[in-house]
Amino acid sequence: MPAGTGVTVMQKPSRKIMEEAAEWLTIMQDTPLTPSEQTAFNRWRTLSPQHAQAWLTAQDLMGMIDAVPAEIGKTIWGRKRLDRRSALKALTSLLFIAPCAKLLWDEWPSLSADYKTSVGETQKVTLADGSRVHLNTASSINIHFSATERLVHLIEGEVLIETGKAGAGQKLPPFVVQTKSGRIRALGTRFSVRQFEDRQEVRVNIYEHGVAITPASGLAETRLHKGETLTFTSQRTSKAHKLTQADAPWVSGQLISDNMTLGDLIDEMSRYRVGILRCDPAVAHHRISGVFQLSKTDVALDVIASTLPVRLLRISPYWVSIVEK
Repeated sequence: MPAGTGVTVMQKPSRKIMEEAAEWLTIMQDTPLTPSEQTAFNRWRTLSPQHAQAWLTAQDLMGMIDAVPAEIGKTIWGRKRLDRRSALKALTSLLFIAPCAKLLWDEWPSLSADYKTSVGETQKVTLADGSRVHLNTASSINIHFSATERLVHLIEGEVLIETGKAGAGQKLPPFVVQTKSGRIRALGTRFSVRQFEDRQEVRVNIYEHGVAITPASGLAETRLHKGETLTFTSQRTSKAHKLTQADAPWVSGQLISDNMTLGDLIDEMSRYRVGILRCDPAVAHHRISGVFQLSKTDVALDVIASTLPVRLLRISPYWVSIVEK
């Protein structure tokens, strides 16, 4: 803007502010705010013009959803309630991209997926060939079986797969997991695949047998064997490392920490919890070991507070920070 025009251009809300707006949006879909929550929300909304703009965007999003007829809305949104990840993606699209058609186009792959889970939810699916797919929190997949390939398209999130076995005299086509960064071909196996959206990286853990990984750029195939893990992008494949756990504990509803930093533990736990869960950098270095139930994260947080020199700062049941004691 040229000098002397007297016009002030307001900065758009930061990602952090948009994340907080998404949290408030998901909280308000459950039950009316308590008096303390309402006070906290009012304080947050008036912190800056960017906070106010973020909330106006959140209201626009809810207006869009409410305007969609119930039967169509069930098909588009999948659930009446938006989870935290979907809310954040939708809010960011509205703020930075604007047109509603673009918003729905970007969201359609996950919203229309064959199978999907919301935050804190897991699901087990048995496929036509007997293969079993476990979906972790906030995950979505599409399935496409043909005469030449059994394909699971991981749209977002994490899955654990147990491939089905061919019967006597039967030959099954290759079993492949397609990700944004490349393909994983199963070699008769039990393995997990997690797609990290924030850094366009995929992690593969092998619990039985092995897989063959081919990045999207066409790099040479990499074999990964039982007890190994690696990450890859479309352009590179990391060196394989030894797995520290014999299986994926989240399938049994557990989060296992083996001398993990508190910051990493809270980041992982926040994947399964609706609302804001943050760790103050001043205490993130503390280390902790234990087995925590993913369905009882409040209990896990109480255990952490009683074990380490930290305390829980509860702004509301949906907004908790771990800070110095």
